[in-house]
Amino acid sequence: MHRVMNIAIFAIIVLAVILQACAPRAEVAATPASPARETAPAPATKAGWEKDWEDTLAAARKEGEVTVYTTYSADWRVAMNEAISRKYGLSFAVLTGRSDDLMERIWREQRSRLYQADALQLISGKRYSLEAQQLSEILQPLEKVLVLPEVTDPKAWVGGKLPWVDPDVKDLFYWRDYLSVPAIANTELVGPQELKSWDDLLNPKWKGKITLSDPTIGGAANTVMTMLPWGIRDWDWVKRFLQQQDISIQRDYRLMTEWVARGRMAIMIGPRKEEAQSFIDAGAPVRYVNFDDGVITTFGAGTIGMMKGSPHPNAAKVFINFLLTREGQTITAKVGGFPSARLDVPTNFLDPAVLRRPGMKAFSTDDKDYLAKQAETDRMLKTVMEPYLKK
Repeated sequence: MHRVMNIAIFAIIVLAVILQACAPRAEVAATPASPARETAPAPATKAGWEKDWEDTLAAARKEGEVTVYTTYSADWRVAMNEAISRKYGLSFAVLTGRSDDLMERIWREQRSRLYQADALQLISGKRYSLEAQQLSEILQPLEKVLVLPEVTDPKAWVGGKLPWVDPDVKDLFYWRDYLSVPAIANTELVGPQELKSWDDLLNPKWKGKITLSDPTIGGAANTVMTMLPWGIRDWDWVKRFLQQQDISIQRDYRLMTEWVARGRMAIMIGPRKEEAQSFIDAGAPVRYVNFDDGVITTFGAGTIGMMKGSPHPNAAKVFINFLLTREGQTITAKVGGFPSARLDVPTNFLDPAVLRRPGMKAFSTDDKDYLAKQAETDRMLKTVMEPYLKK
């Protein structure tokens, strides 16, 4: 009996073991791994130019203002002041005058160490080339002043490089294919086909109806009256022009431009482009005149440099960078009326007279031969002009 019971118990145990082995195993939940500790992203390192620009802006706002010496008109000052004030909260002071007058003032200030100008802008290319060595003494290198990638990108500029004027990179030329405008005319007195060649100025019809900005003191008229005998015509032509046409010689740009606008004069030689543009924008019967048989190319009113001893160096840095952006160049091109050397600045608002056309015969004020003879040409011009300046 006991043996039977033992066998039965053994059988039950074996059966239980078999059943347990055959039963589906319960899934054991995996112990979750400790979550990896999330590392806070490192603050993005600002590009070098961004830090430089922020520091410059902060310092510029403490300085409060920037002072620019320029040959530009009041219209440019107003437009640029609005933009500089709106974008950066800076005051914008401008001293406007002829290139010769501004240079004389700058030399006085530099010799006296009374530094007032932050930036020197728009001195004529010819004058600039002649005084390059002297100007290098009063300008500081501009390369490190340029910060914004929009400005320093070579692909933004004509020719795929920044248009430096000098090898010391102390100033930059921002006009493209700049055609000097030698004259303006009253559209009601001068027909569109009446001034196509320089020789058309000798027409007796214009006797007593031409005004000339004094060419002996620099400016656009000086460029015209020295380029004419150098390559476009000759001294005999210049003398004939002065003798025959009973020309009124003046120094007040605005007055002469107004004479043309009102019809008192039909033609003005050597206008200040910005002055003329303000009358054109106001709807006056004034147009630009260029002559296909002798256009003058020049740096003109399109260079920028930063003064040594700048009293507001950071504000000057902000101004120069902004001037060379697309926005700054568009403002300047619209007011100045010339194409920018930046490729992204439109030209559809410009007068065709300032854009080079096929077949134009061009003479450059940056020509080495012209520059070499500049002092001699200036002396000759003063001699030729003397009898007419005494009138």
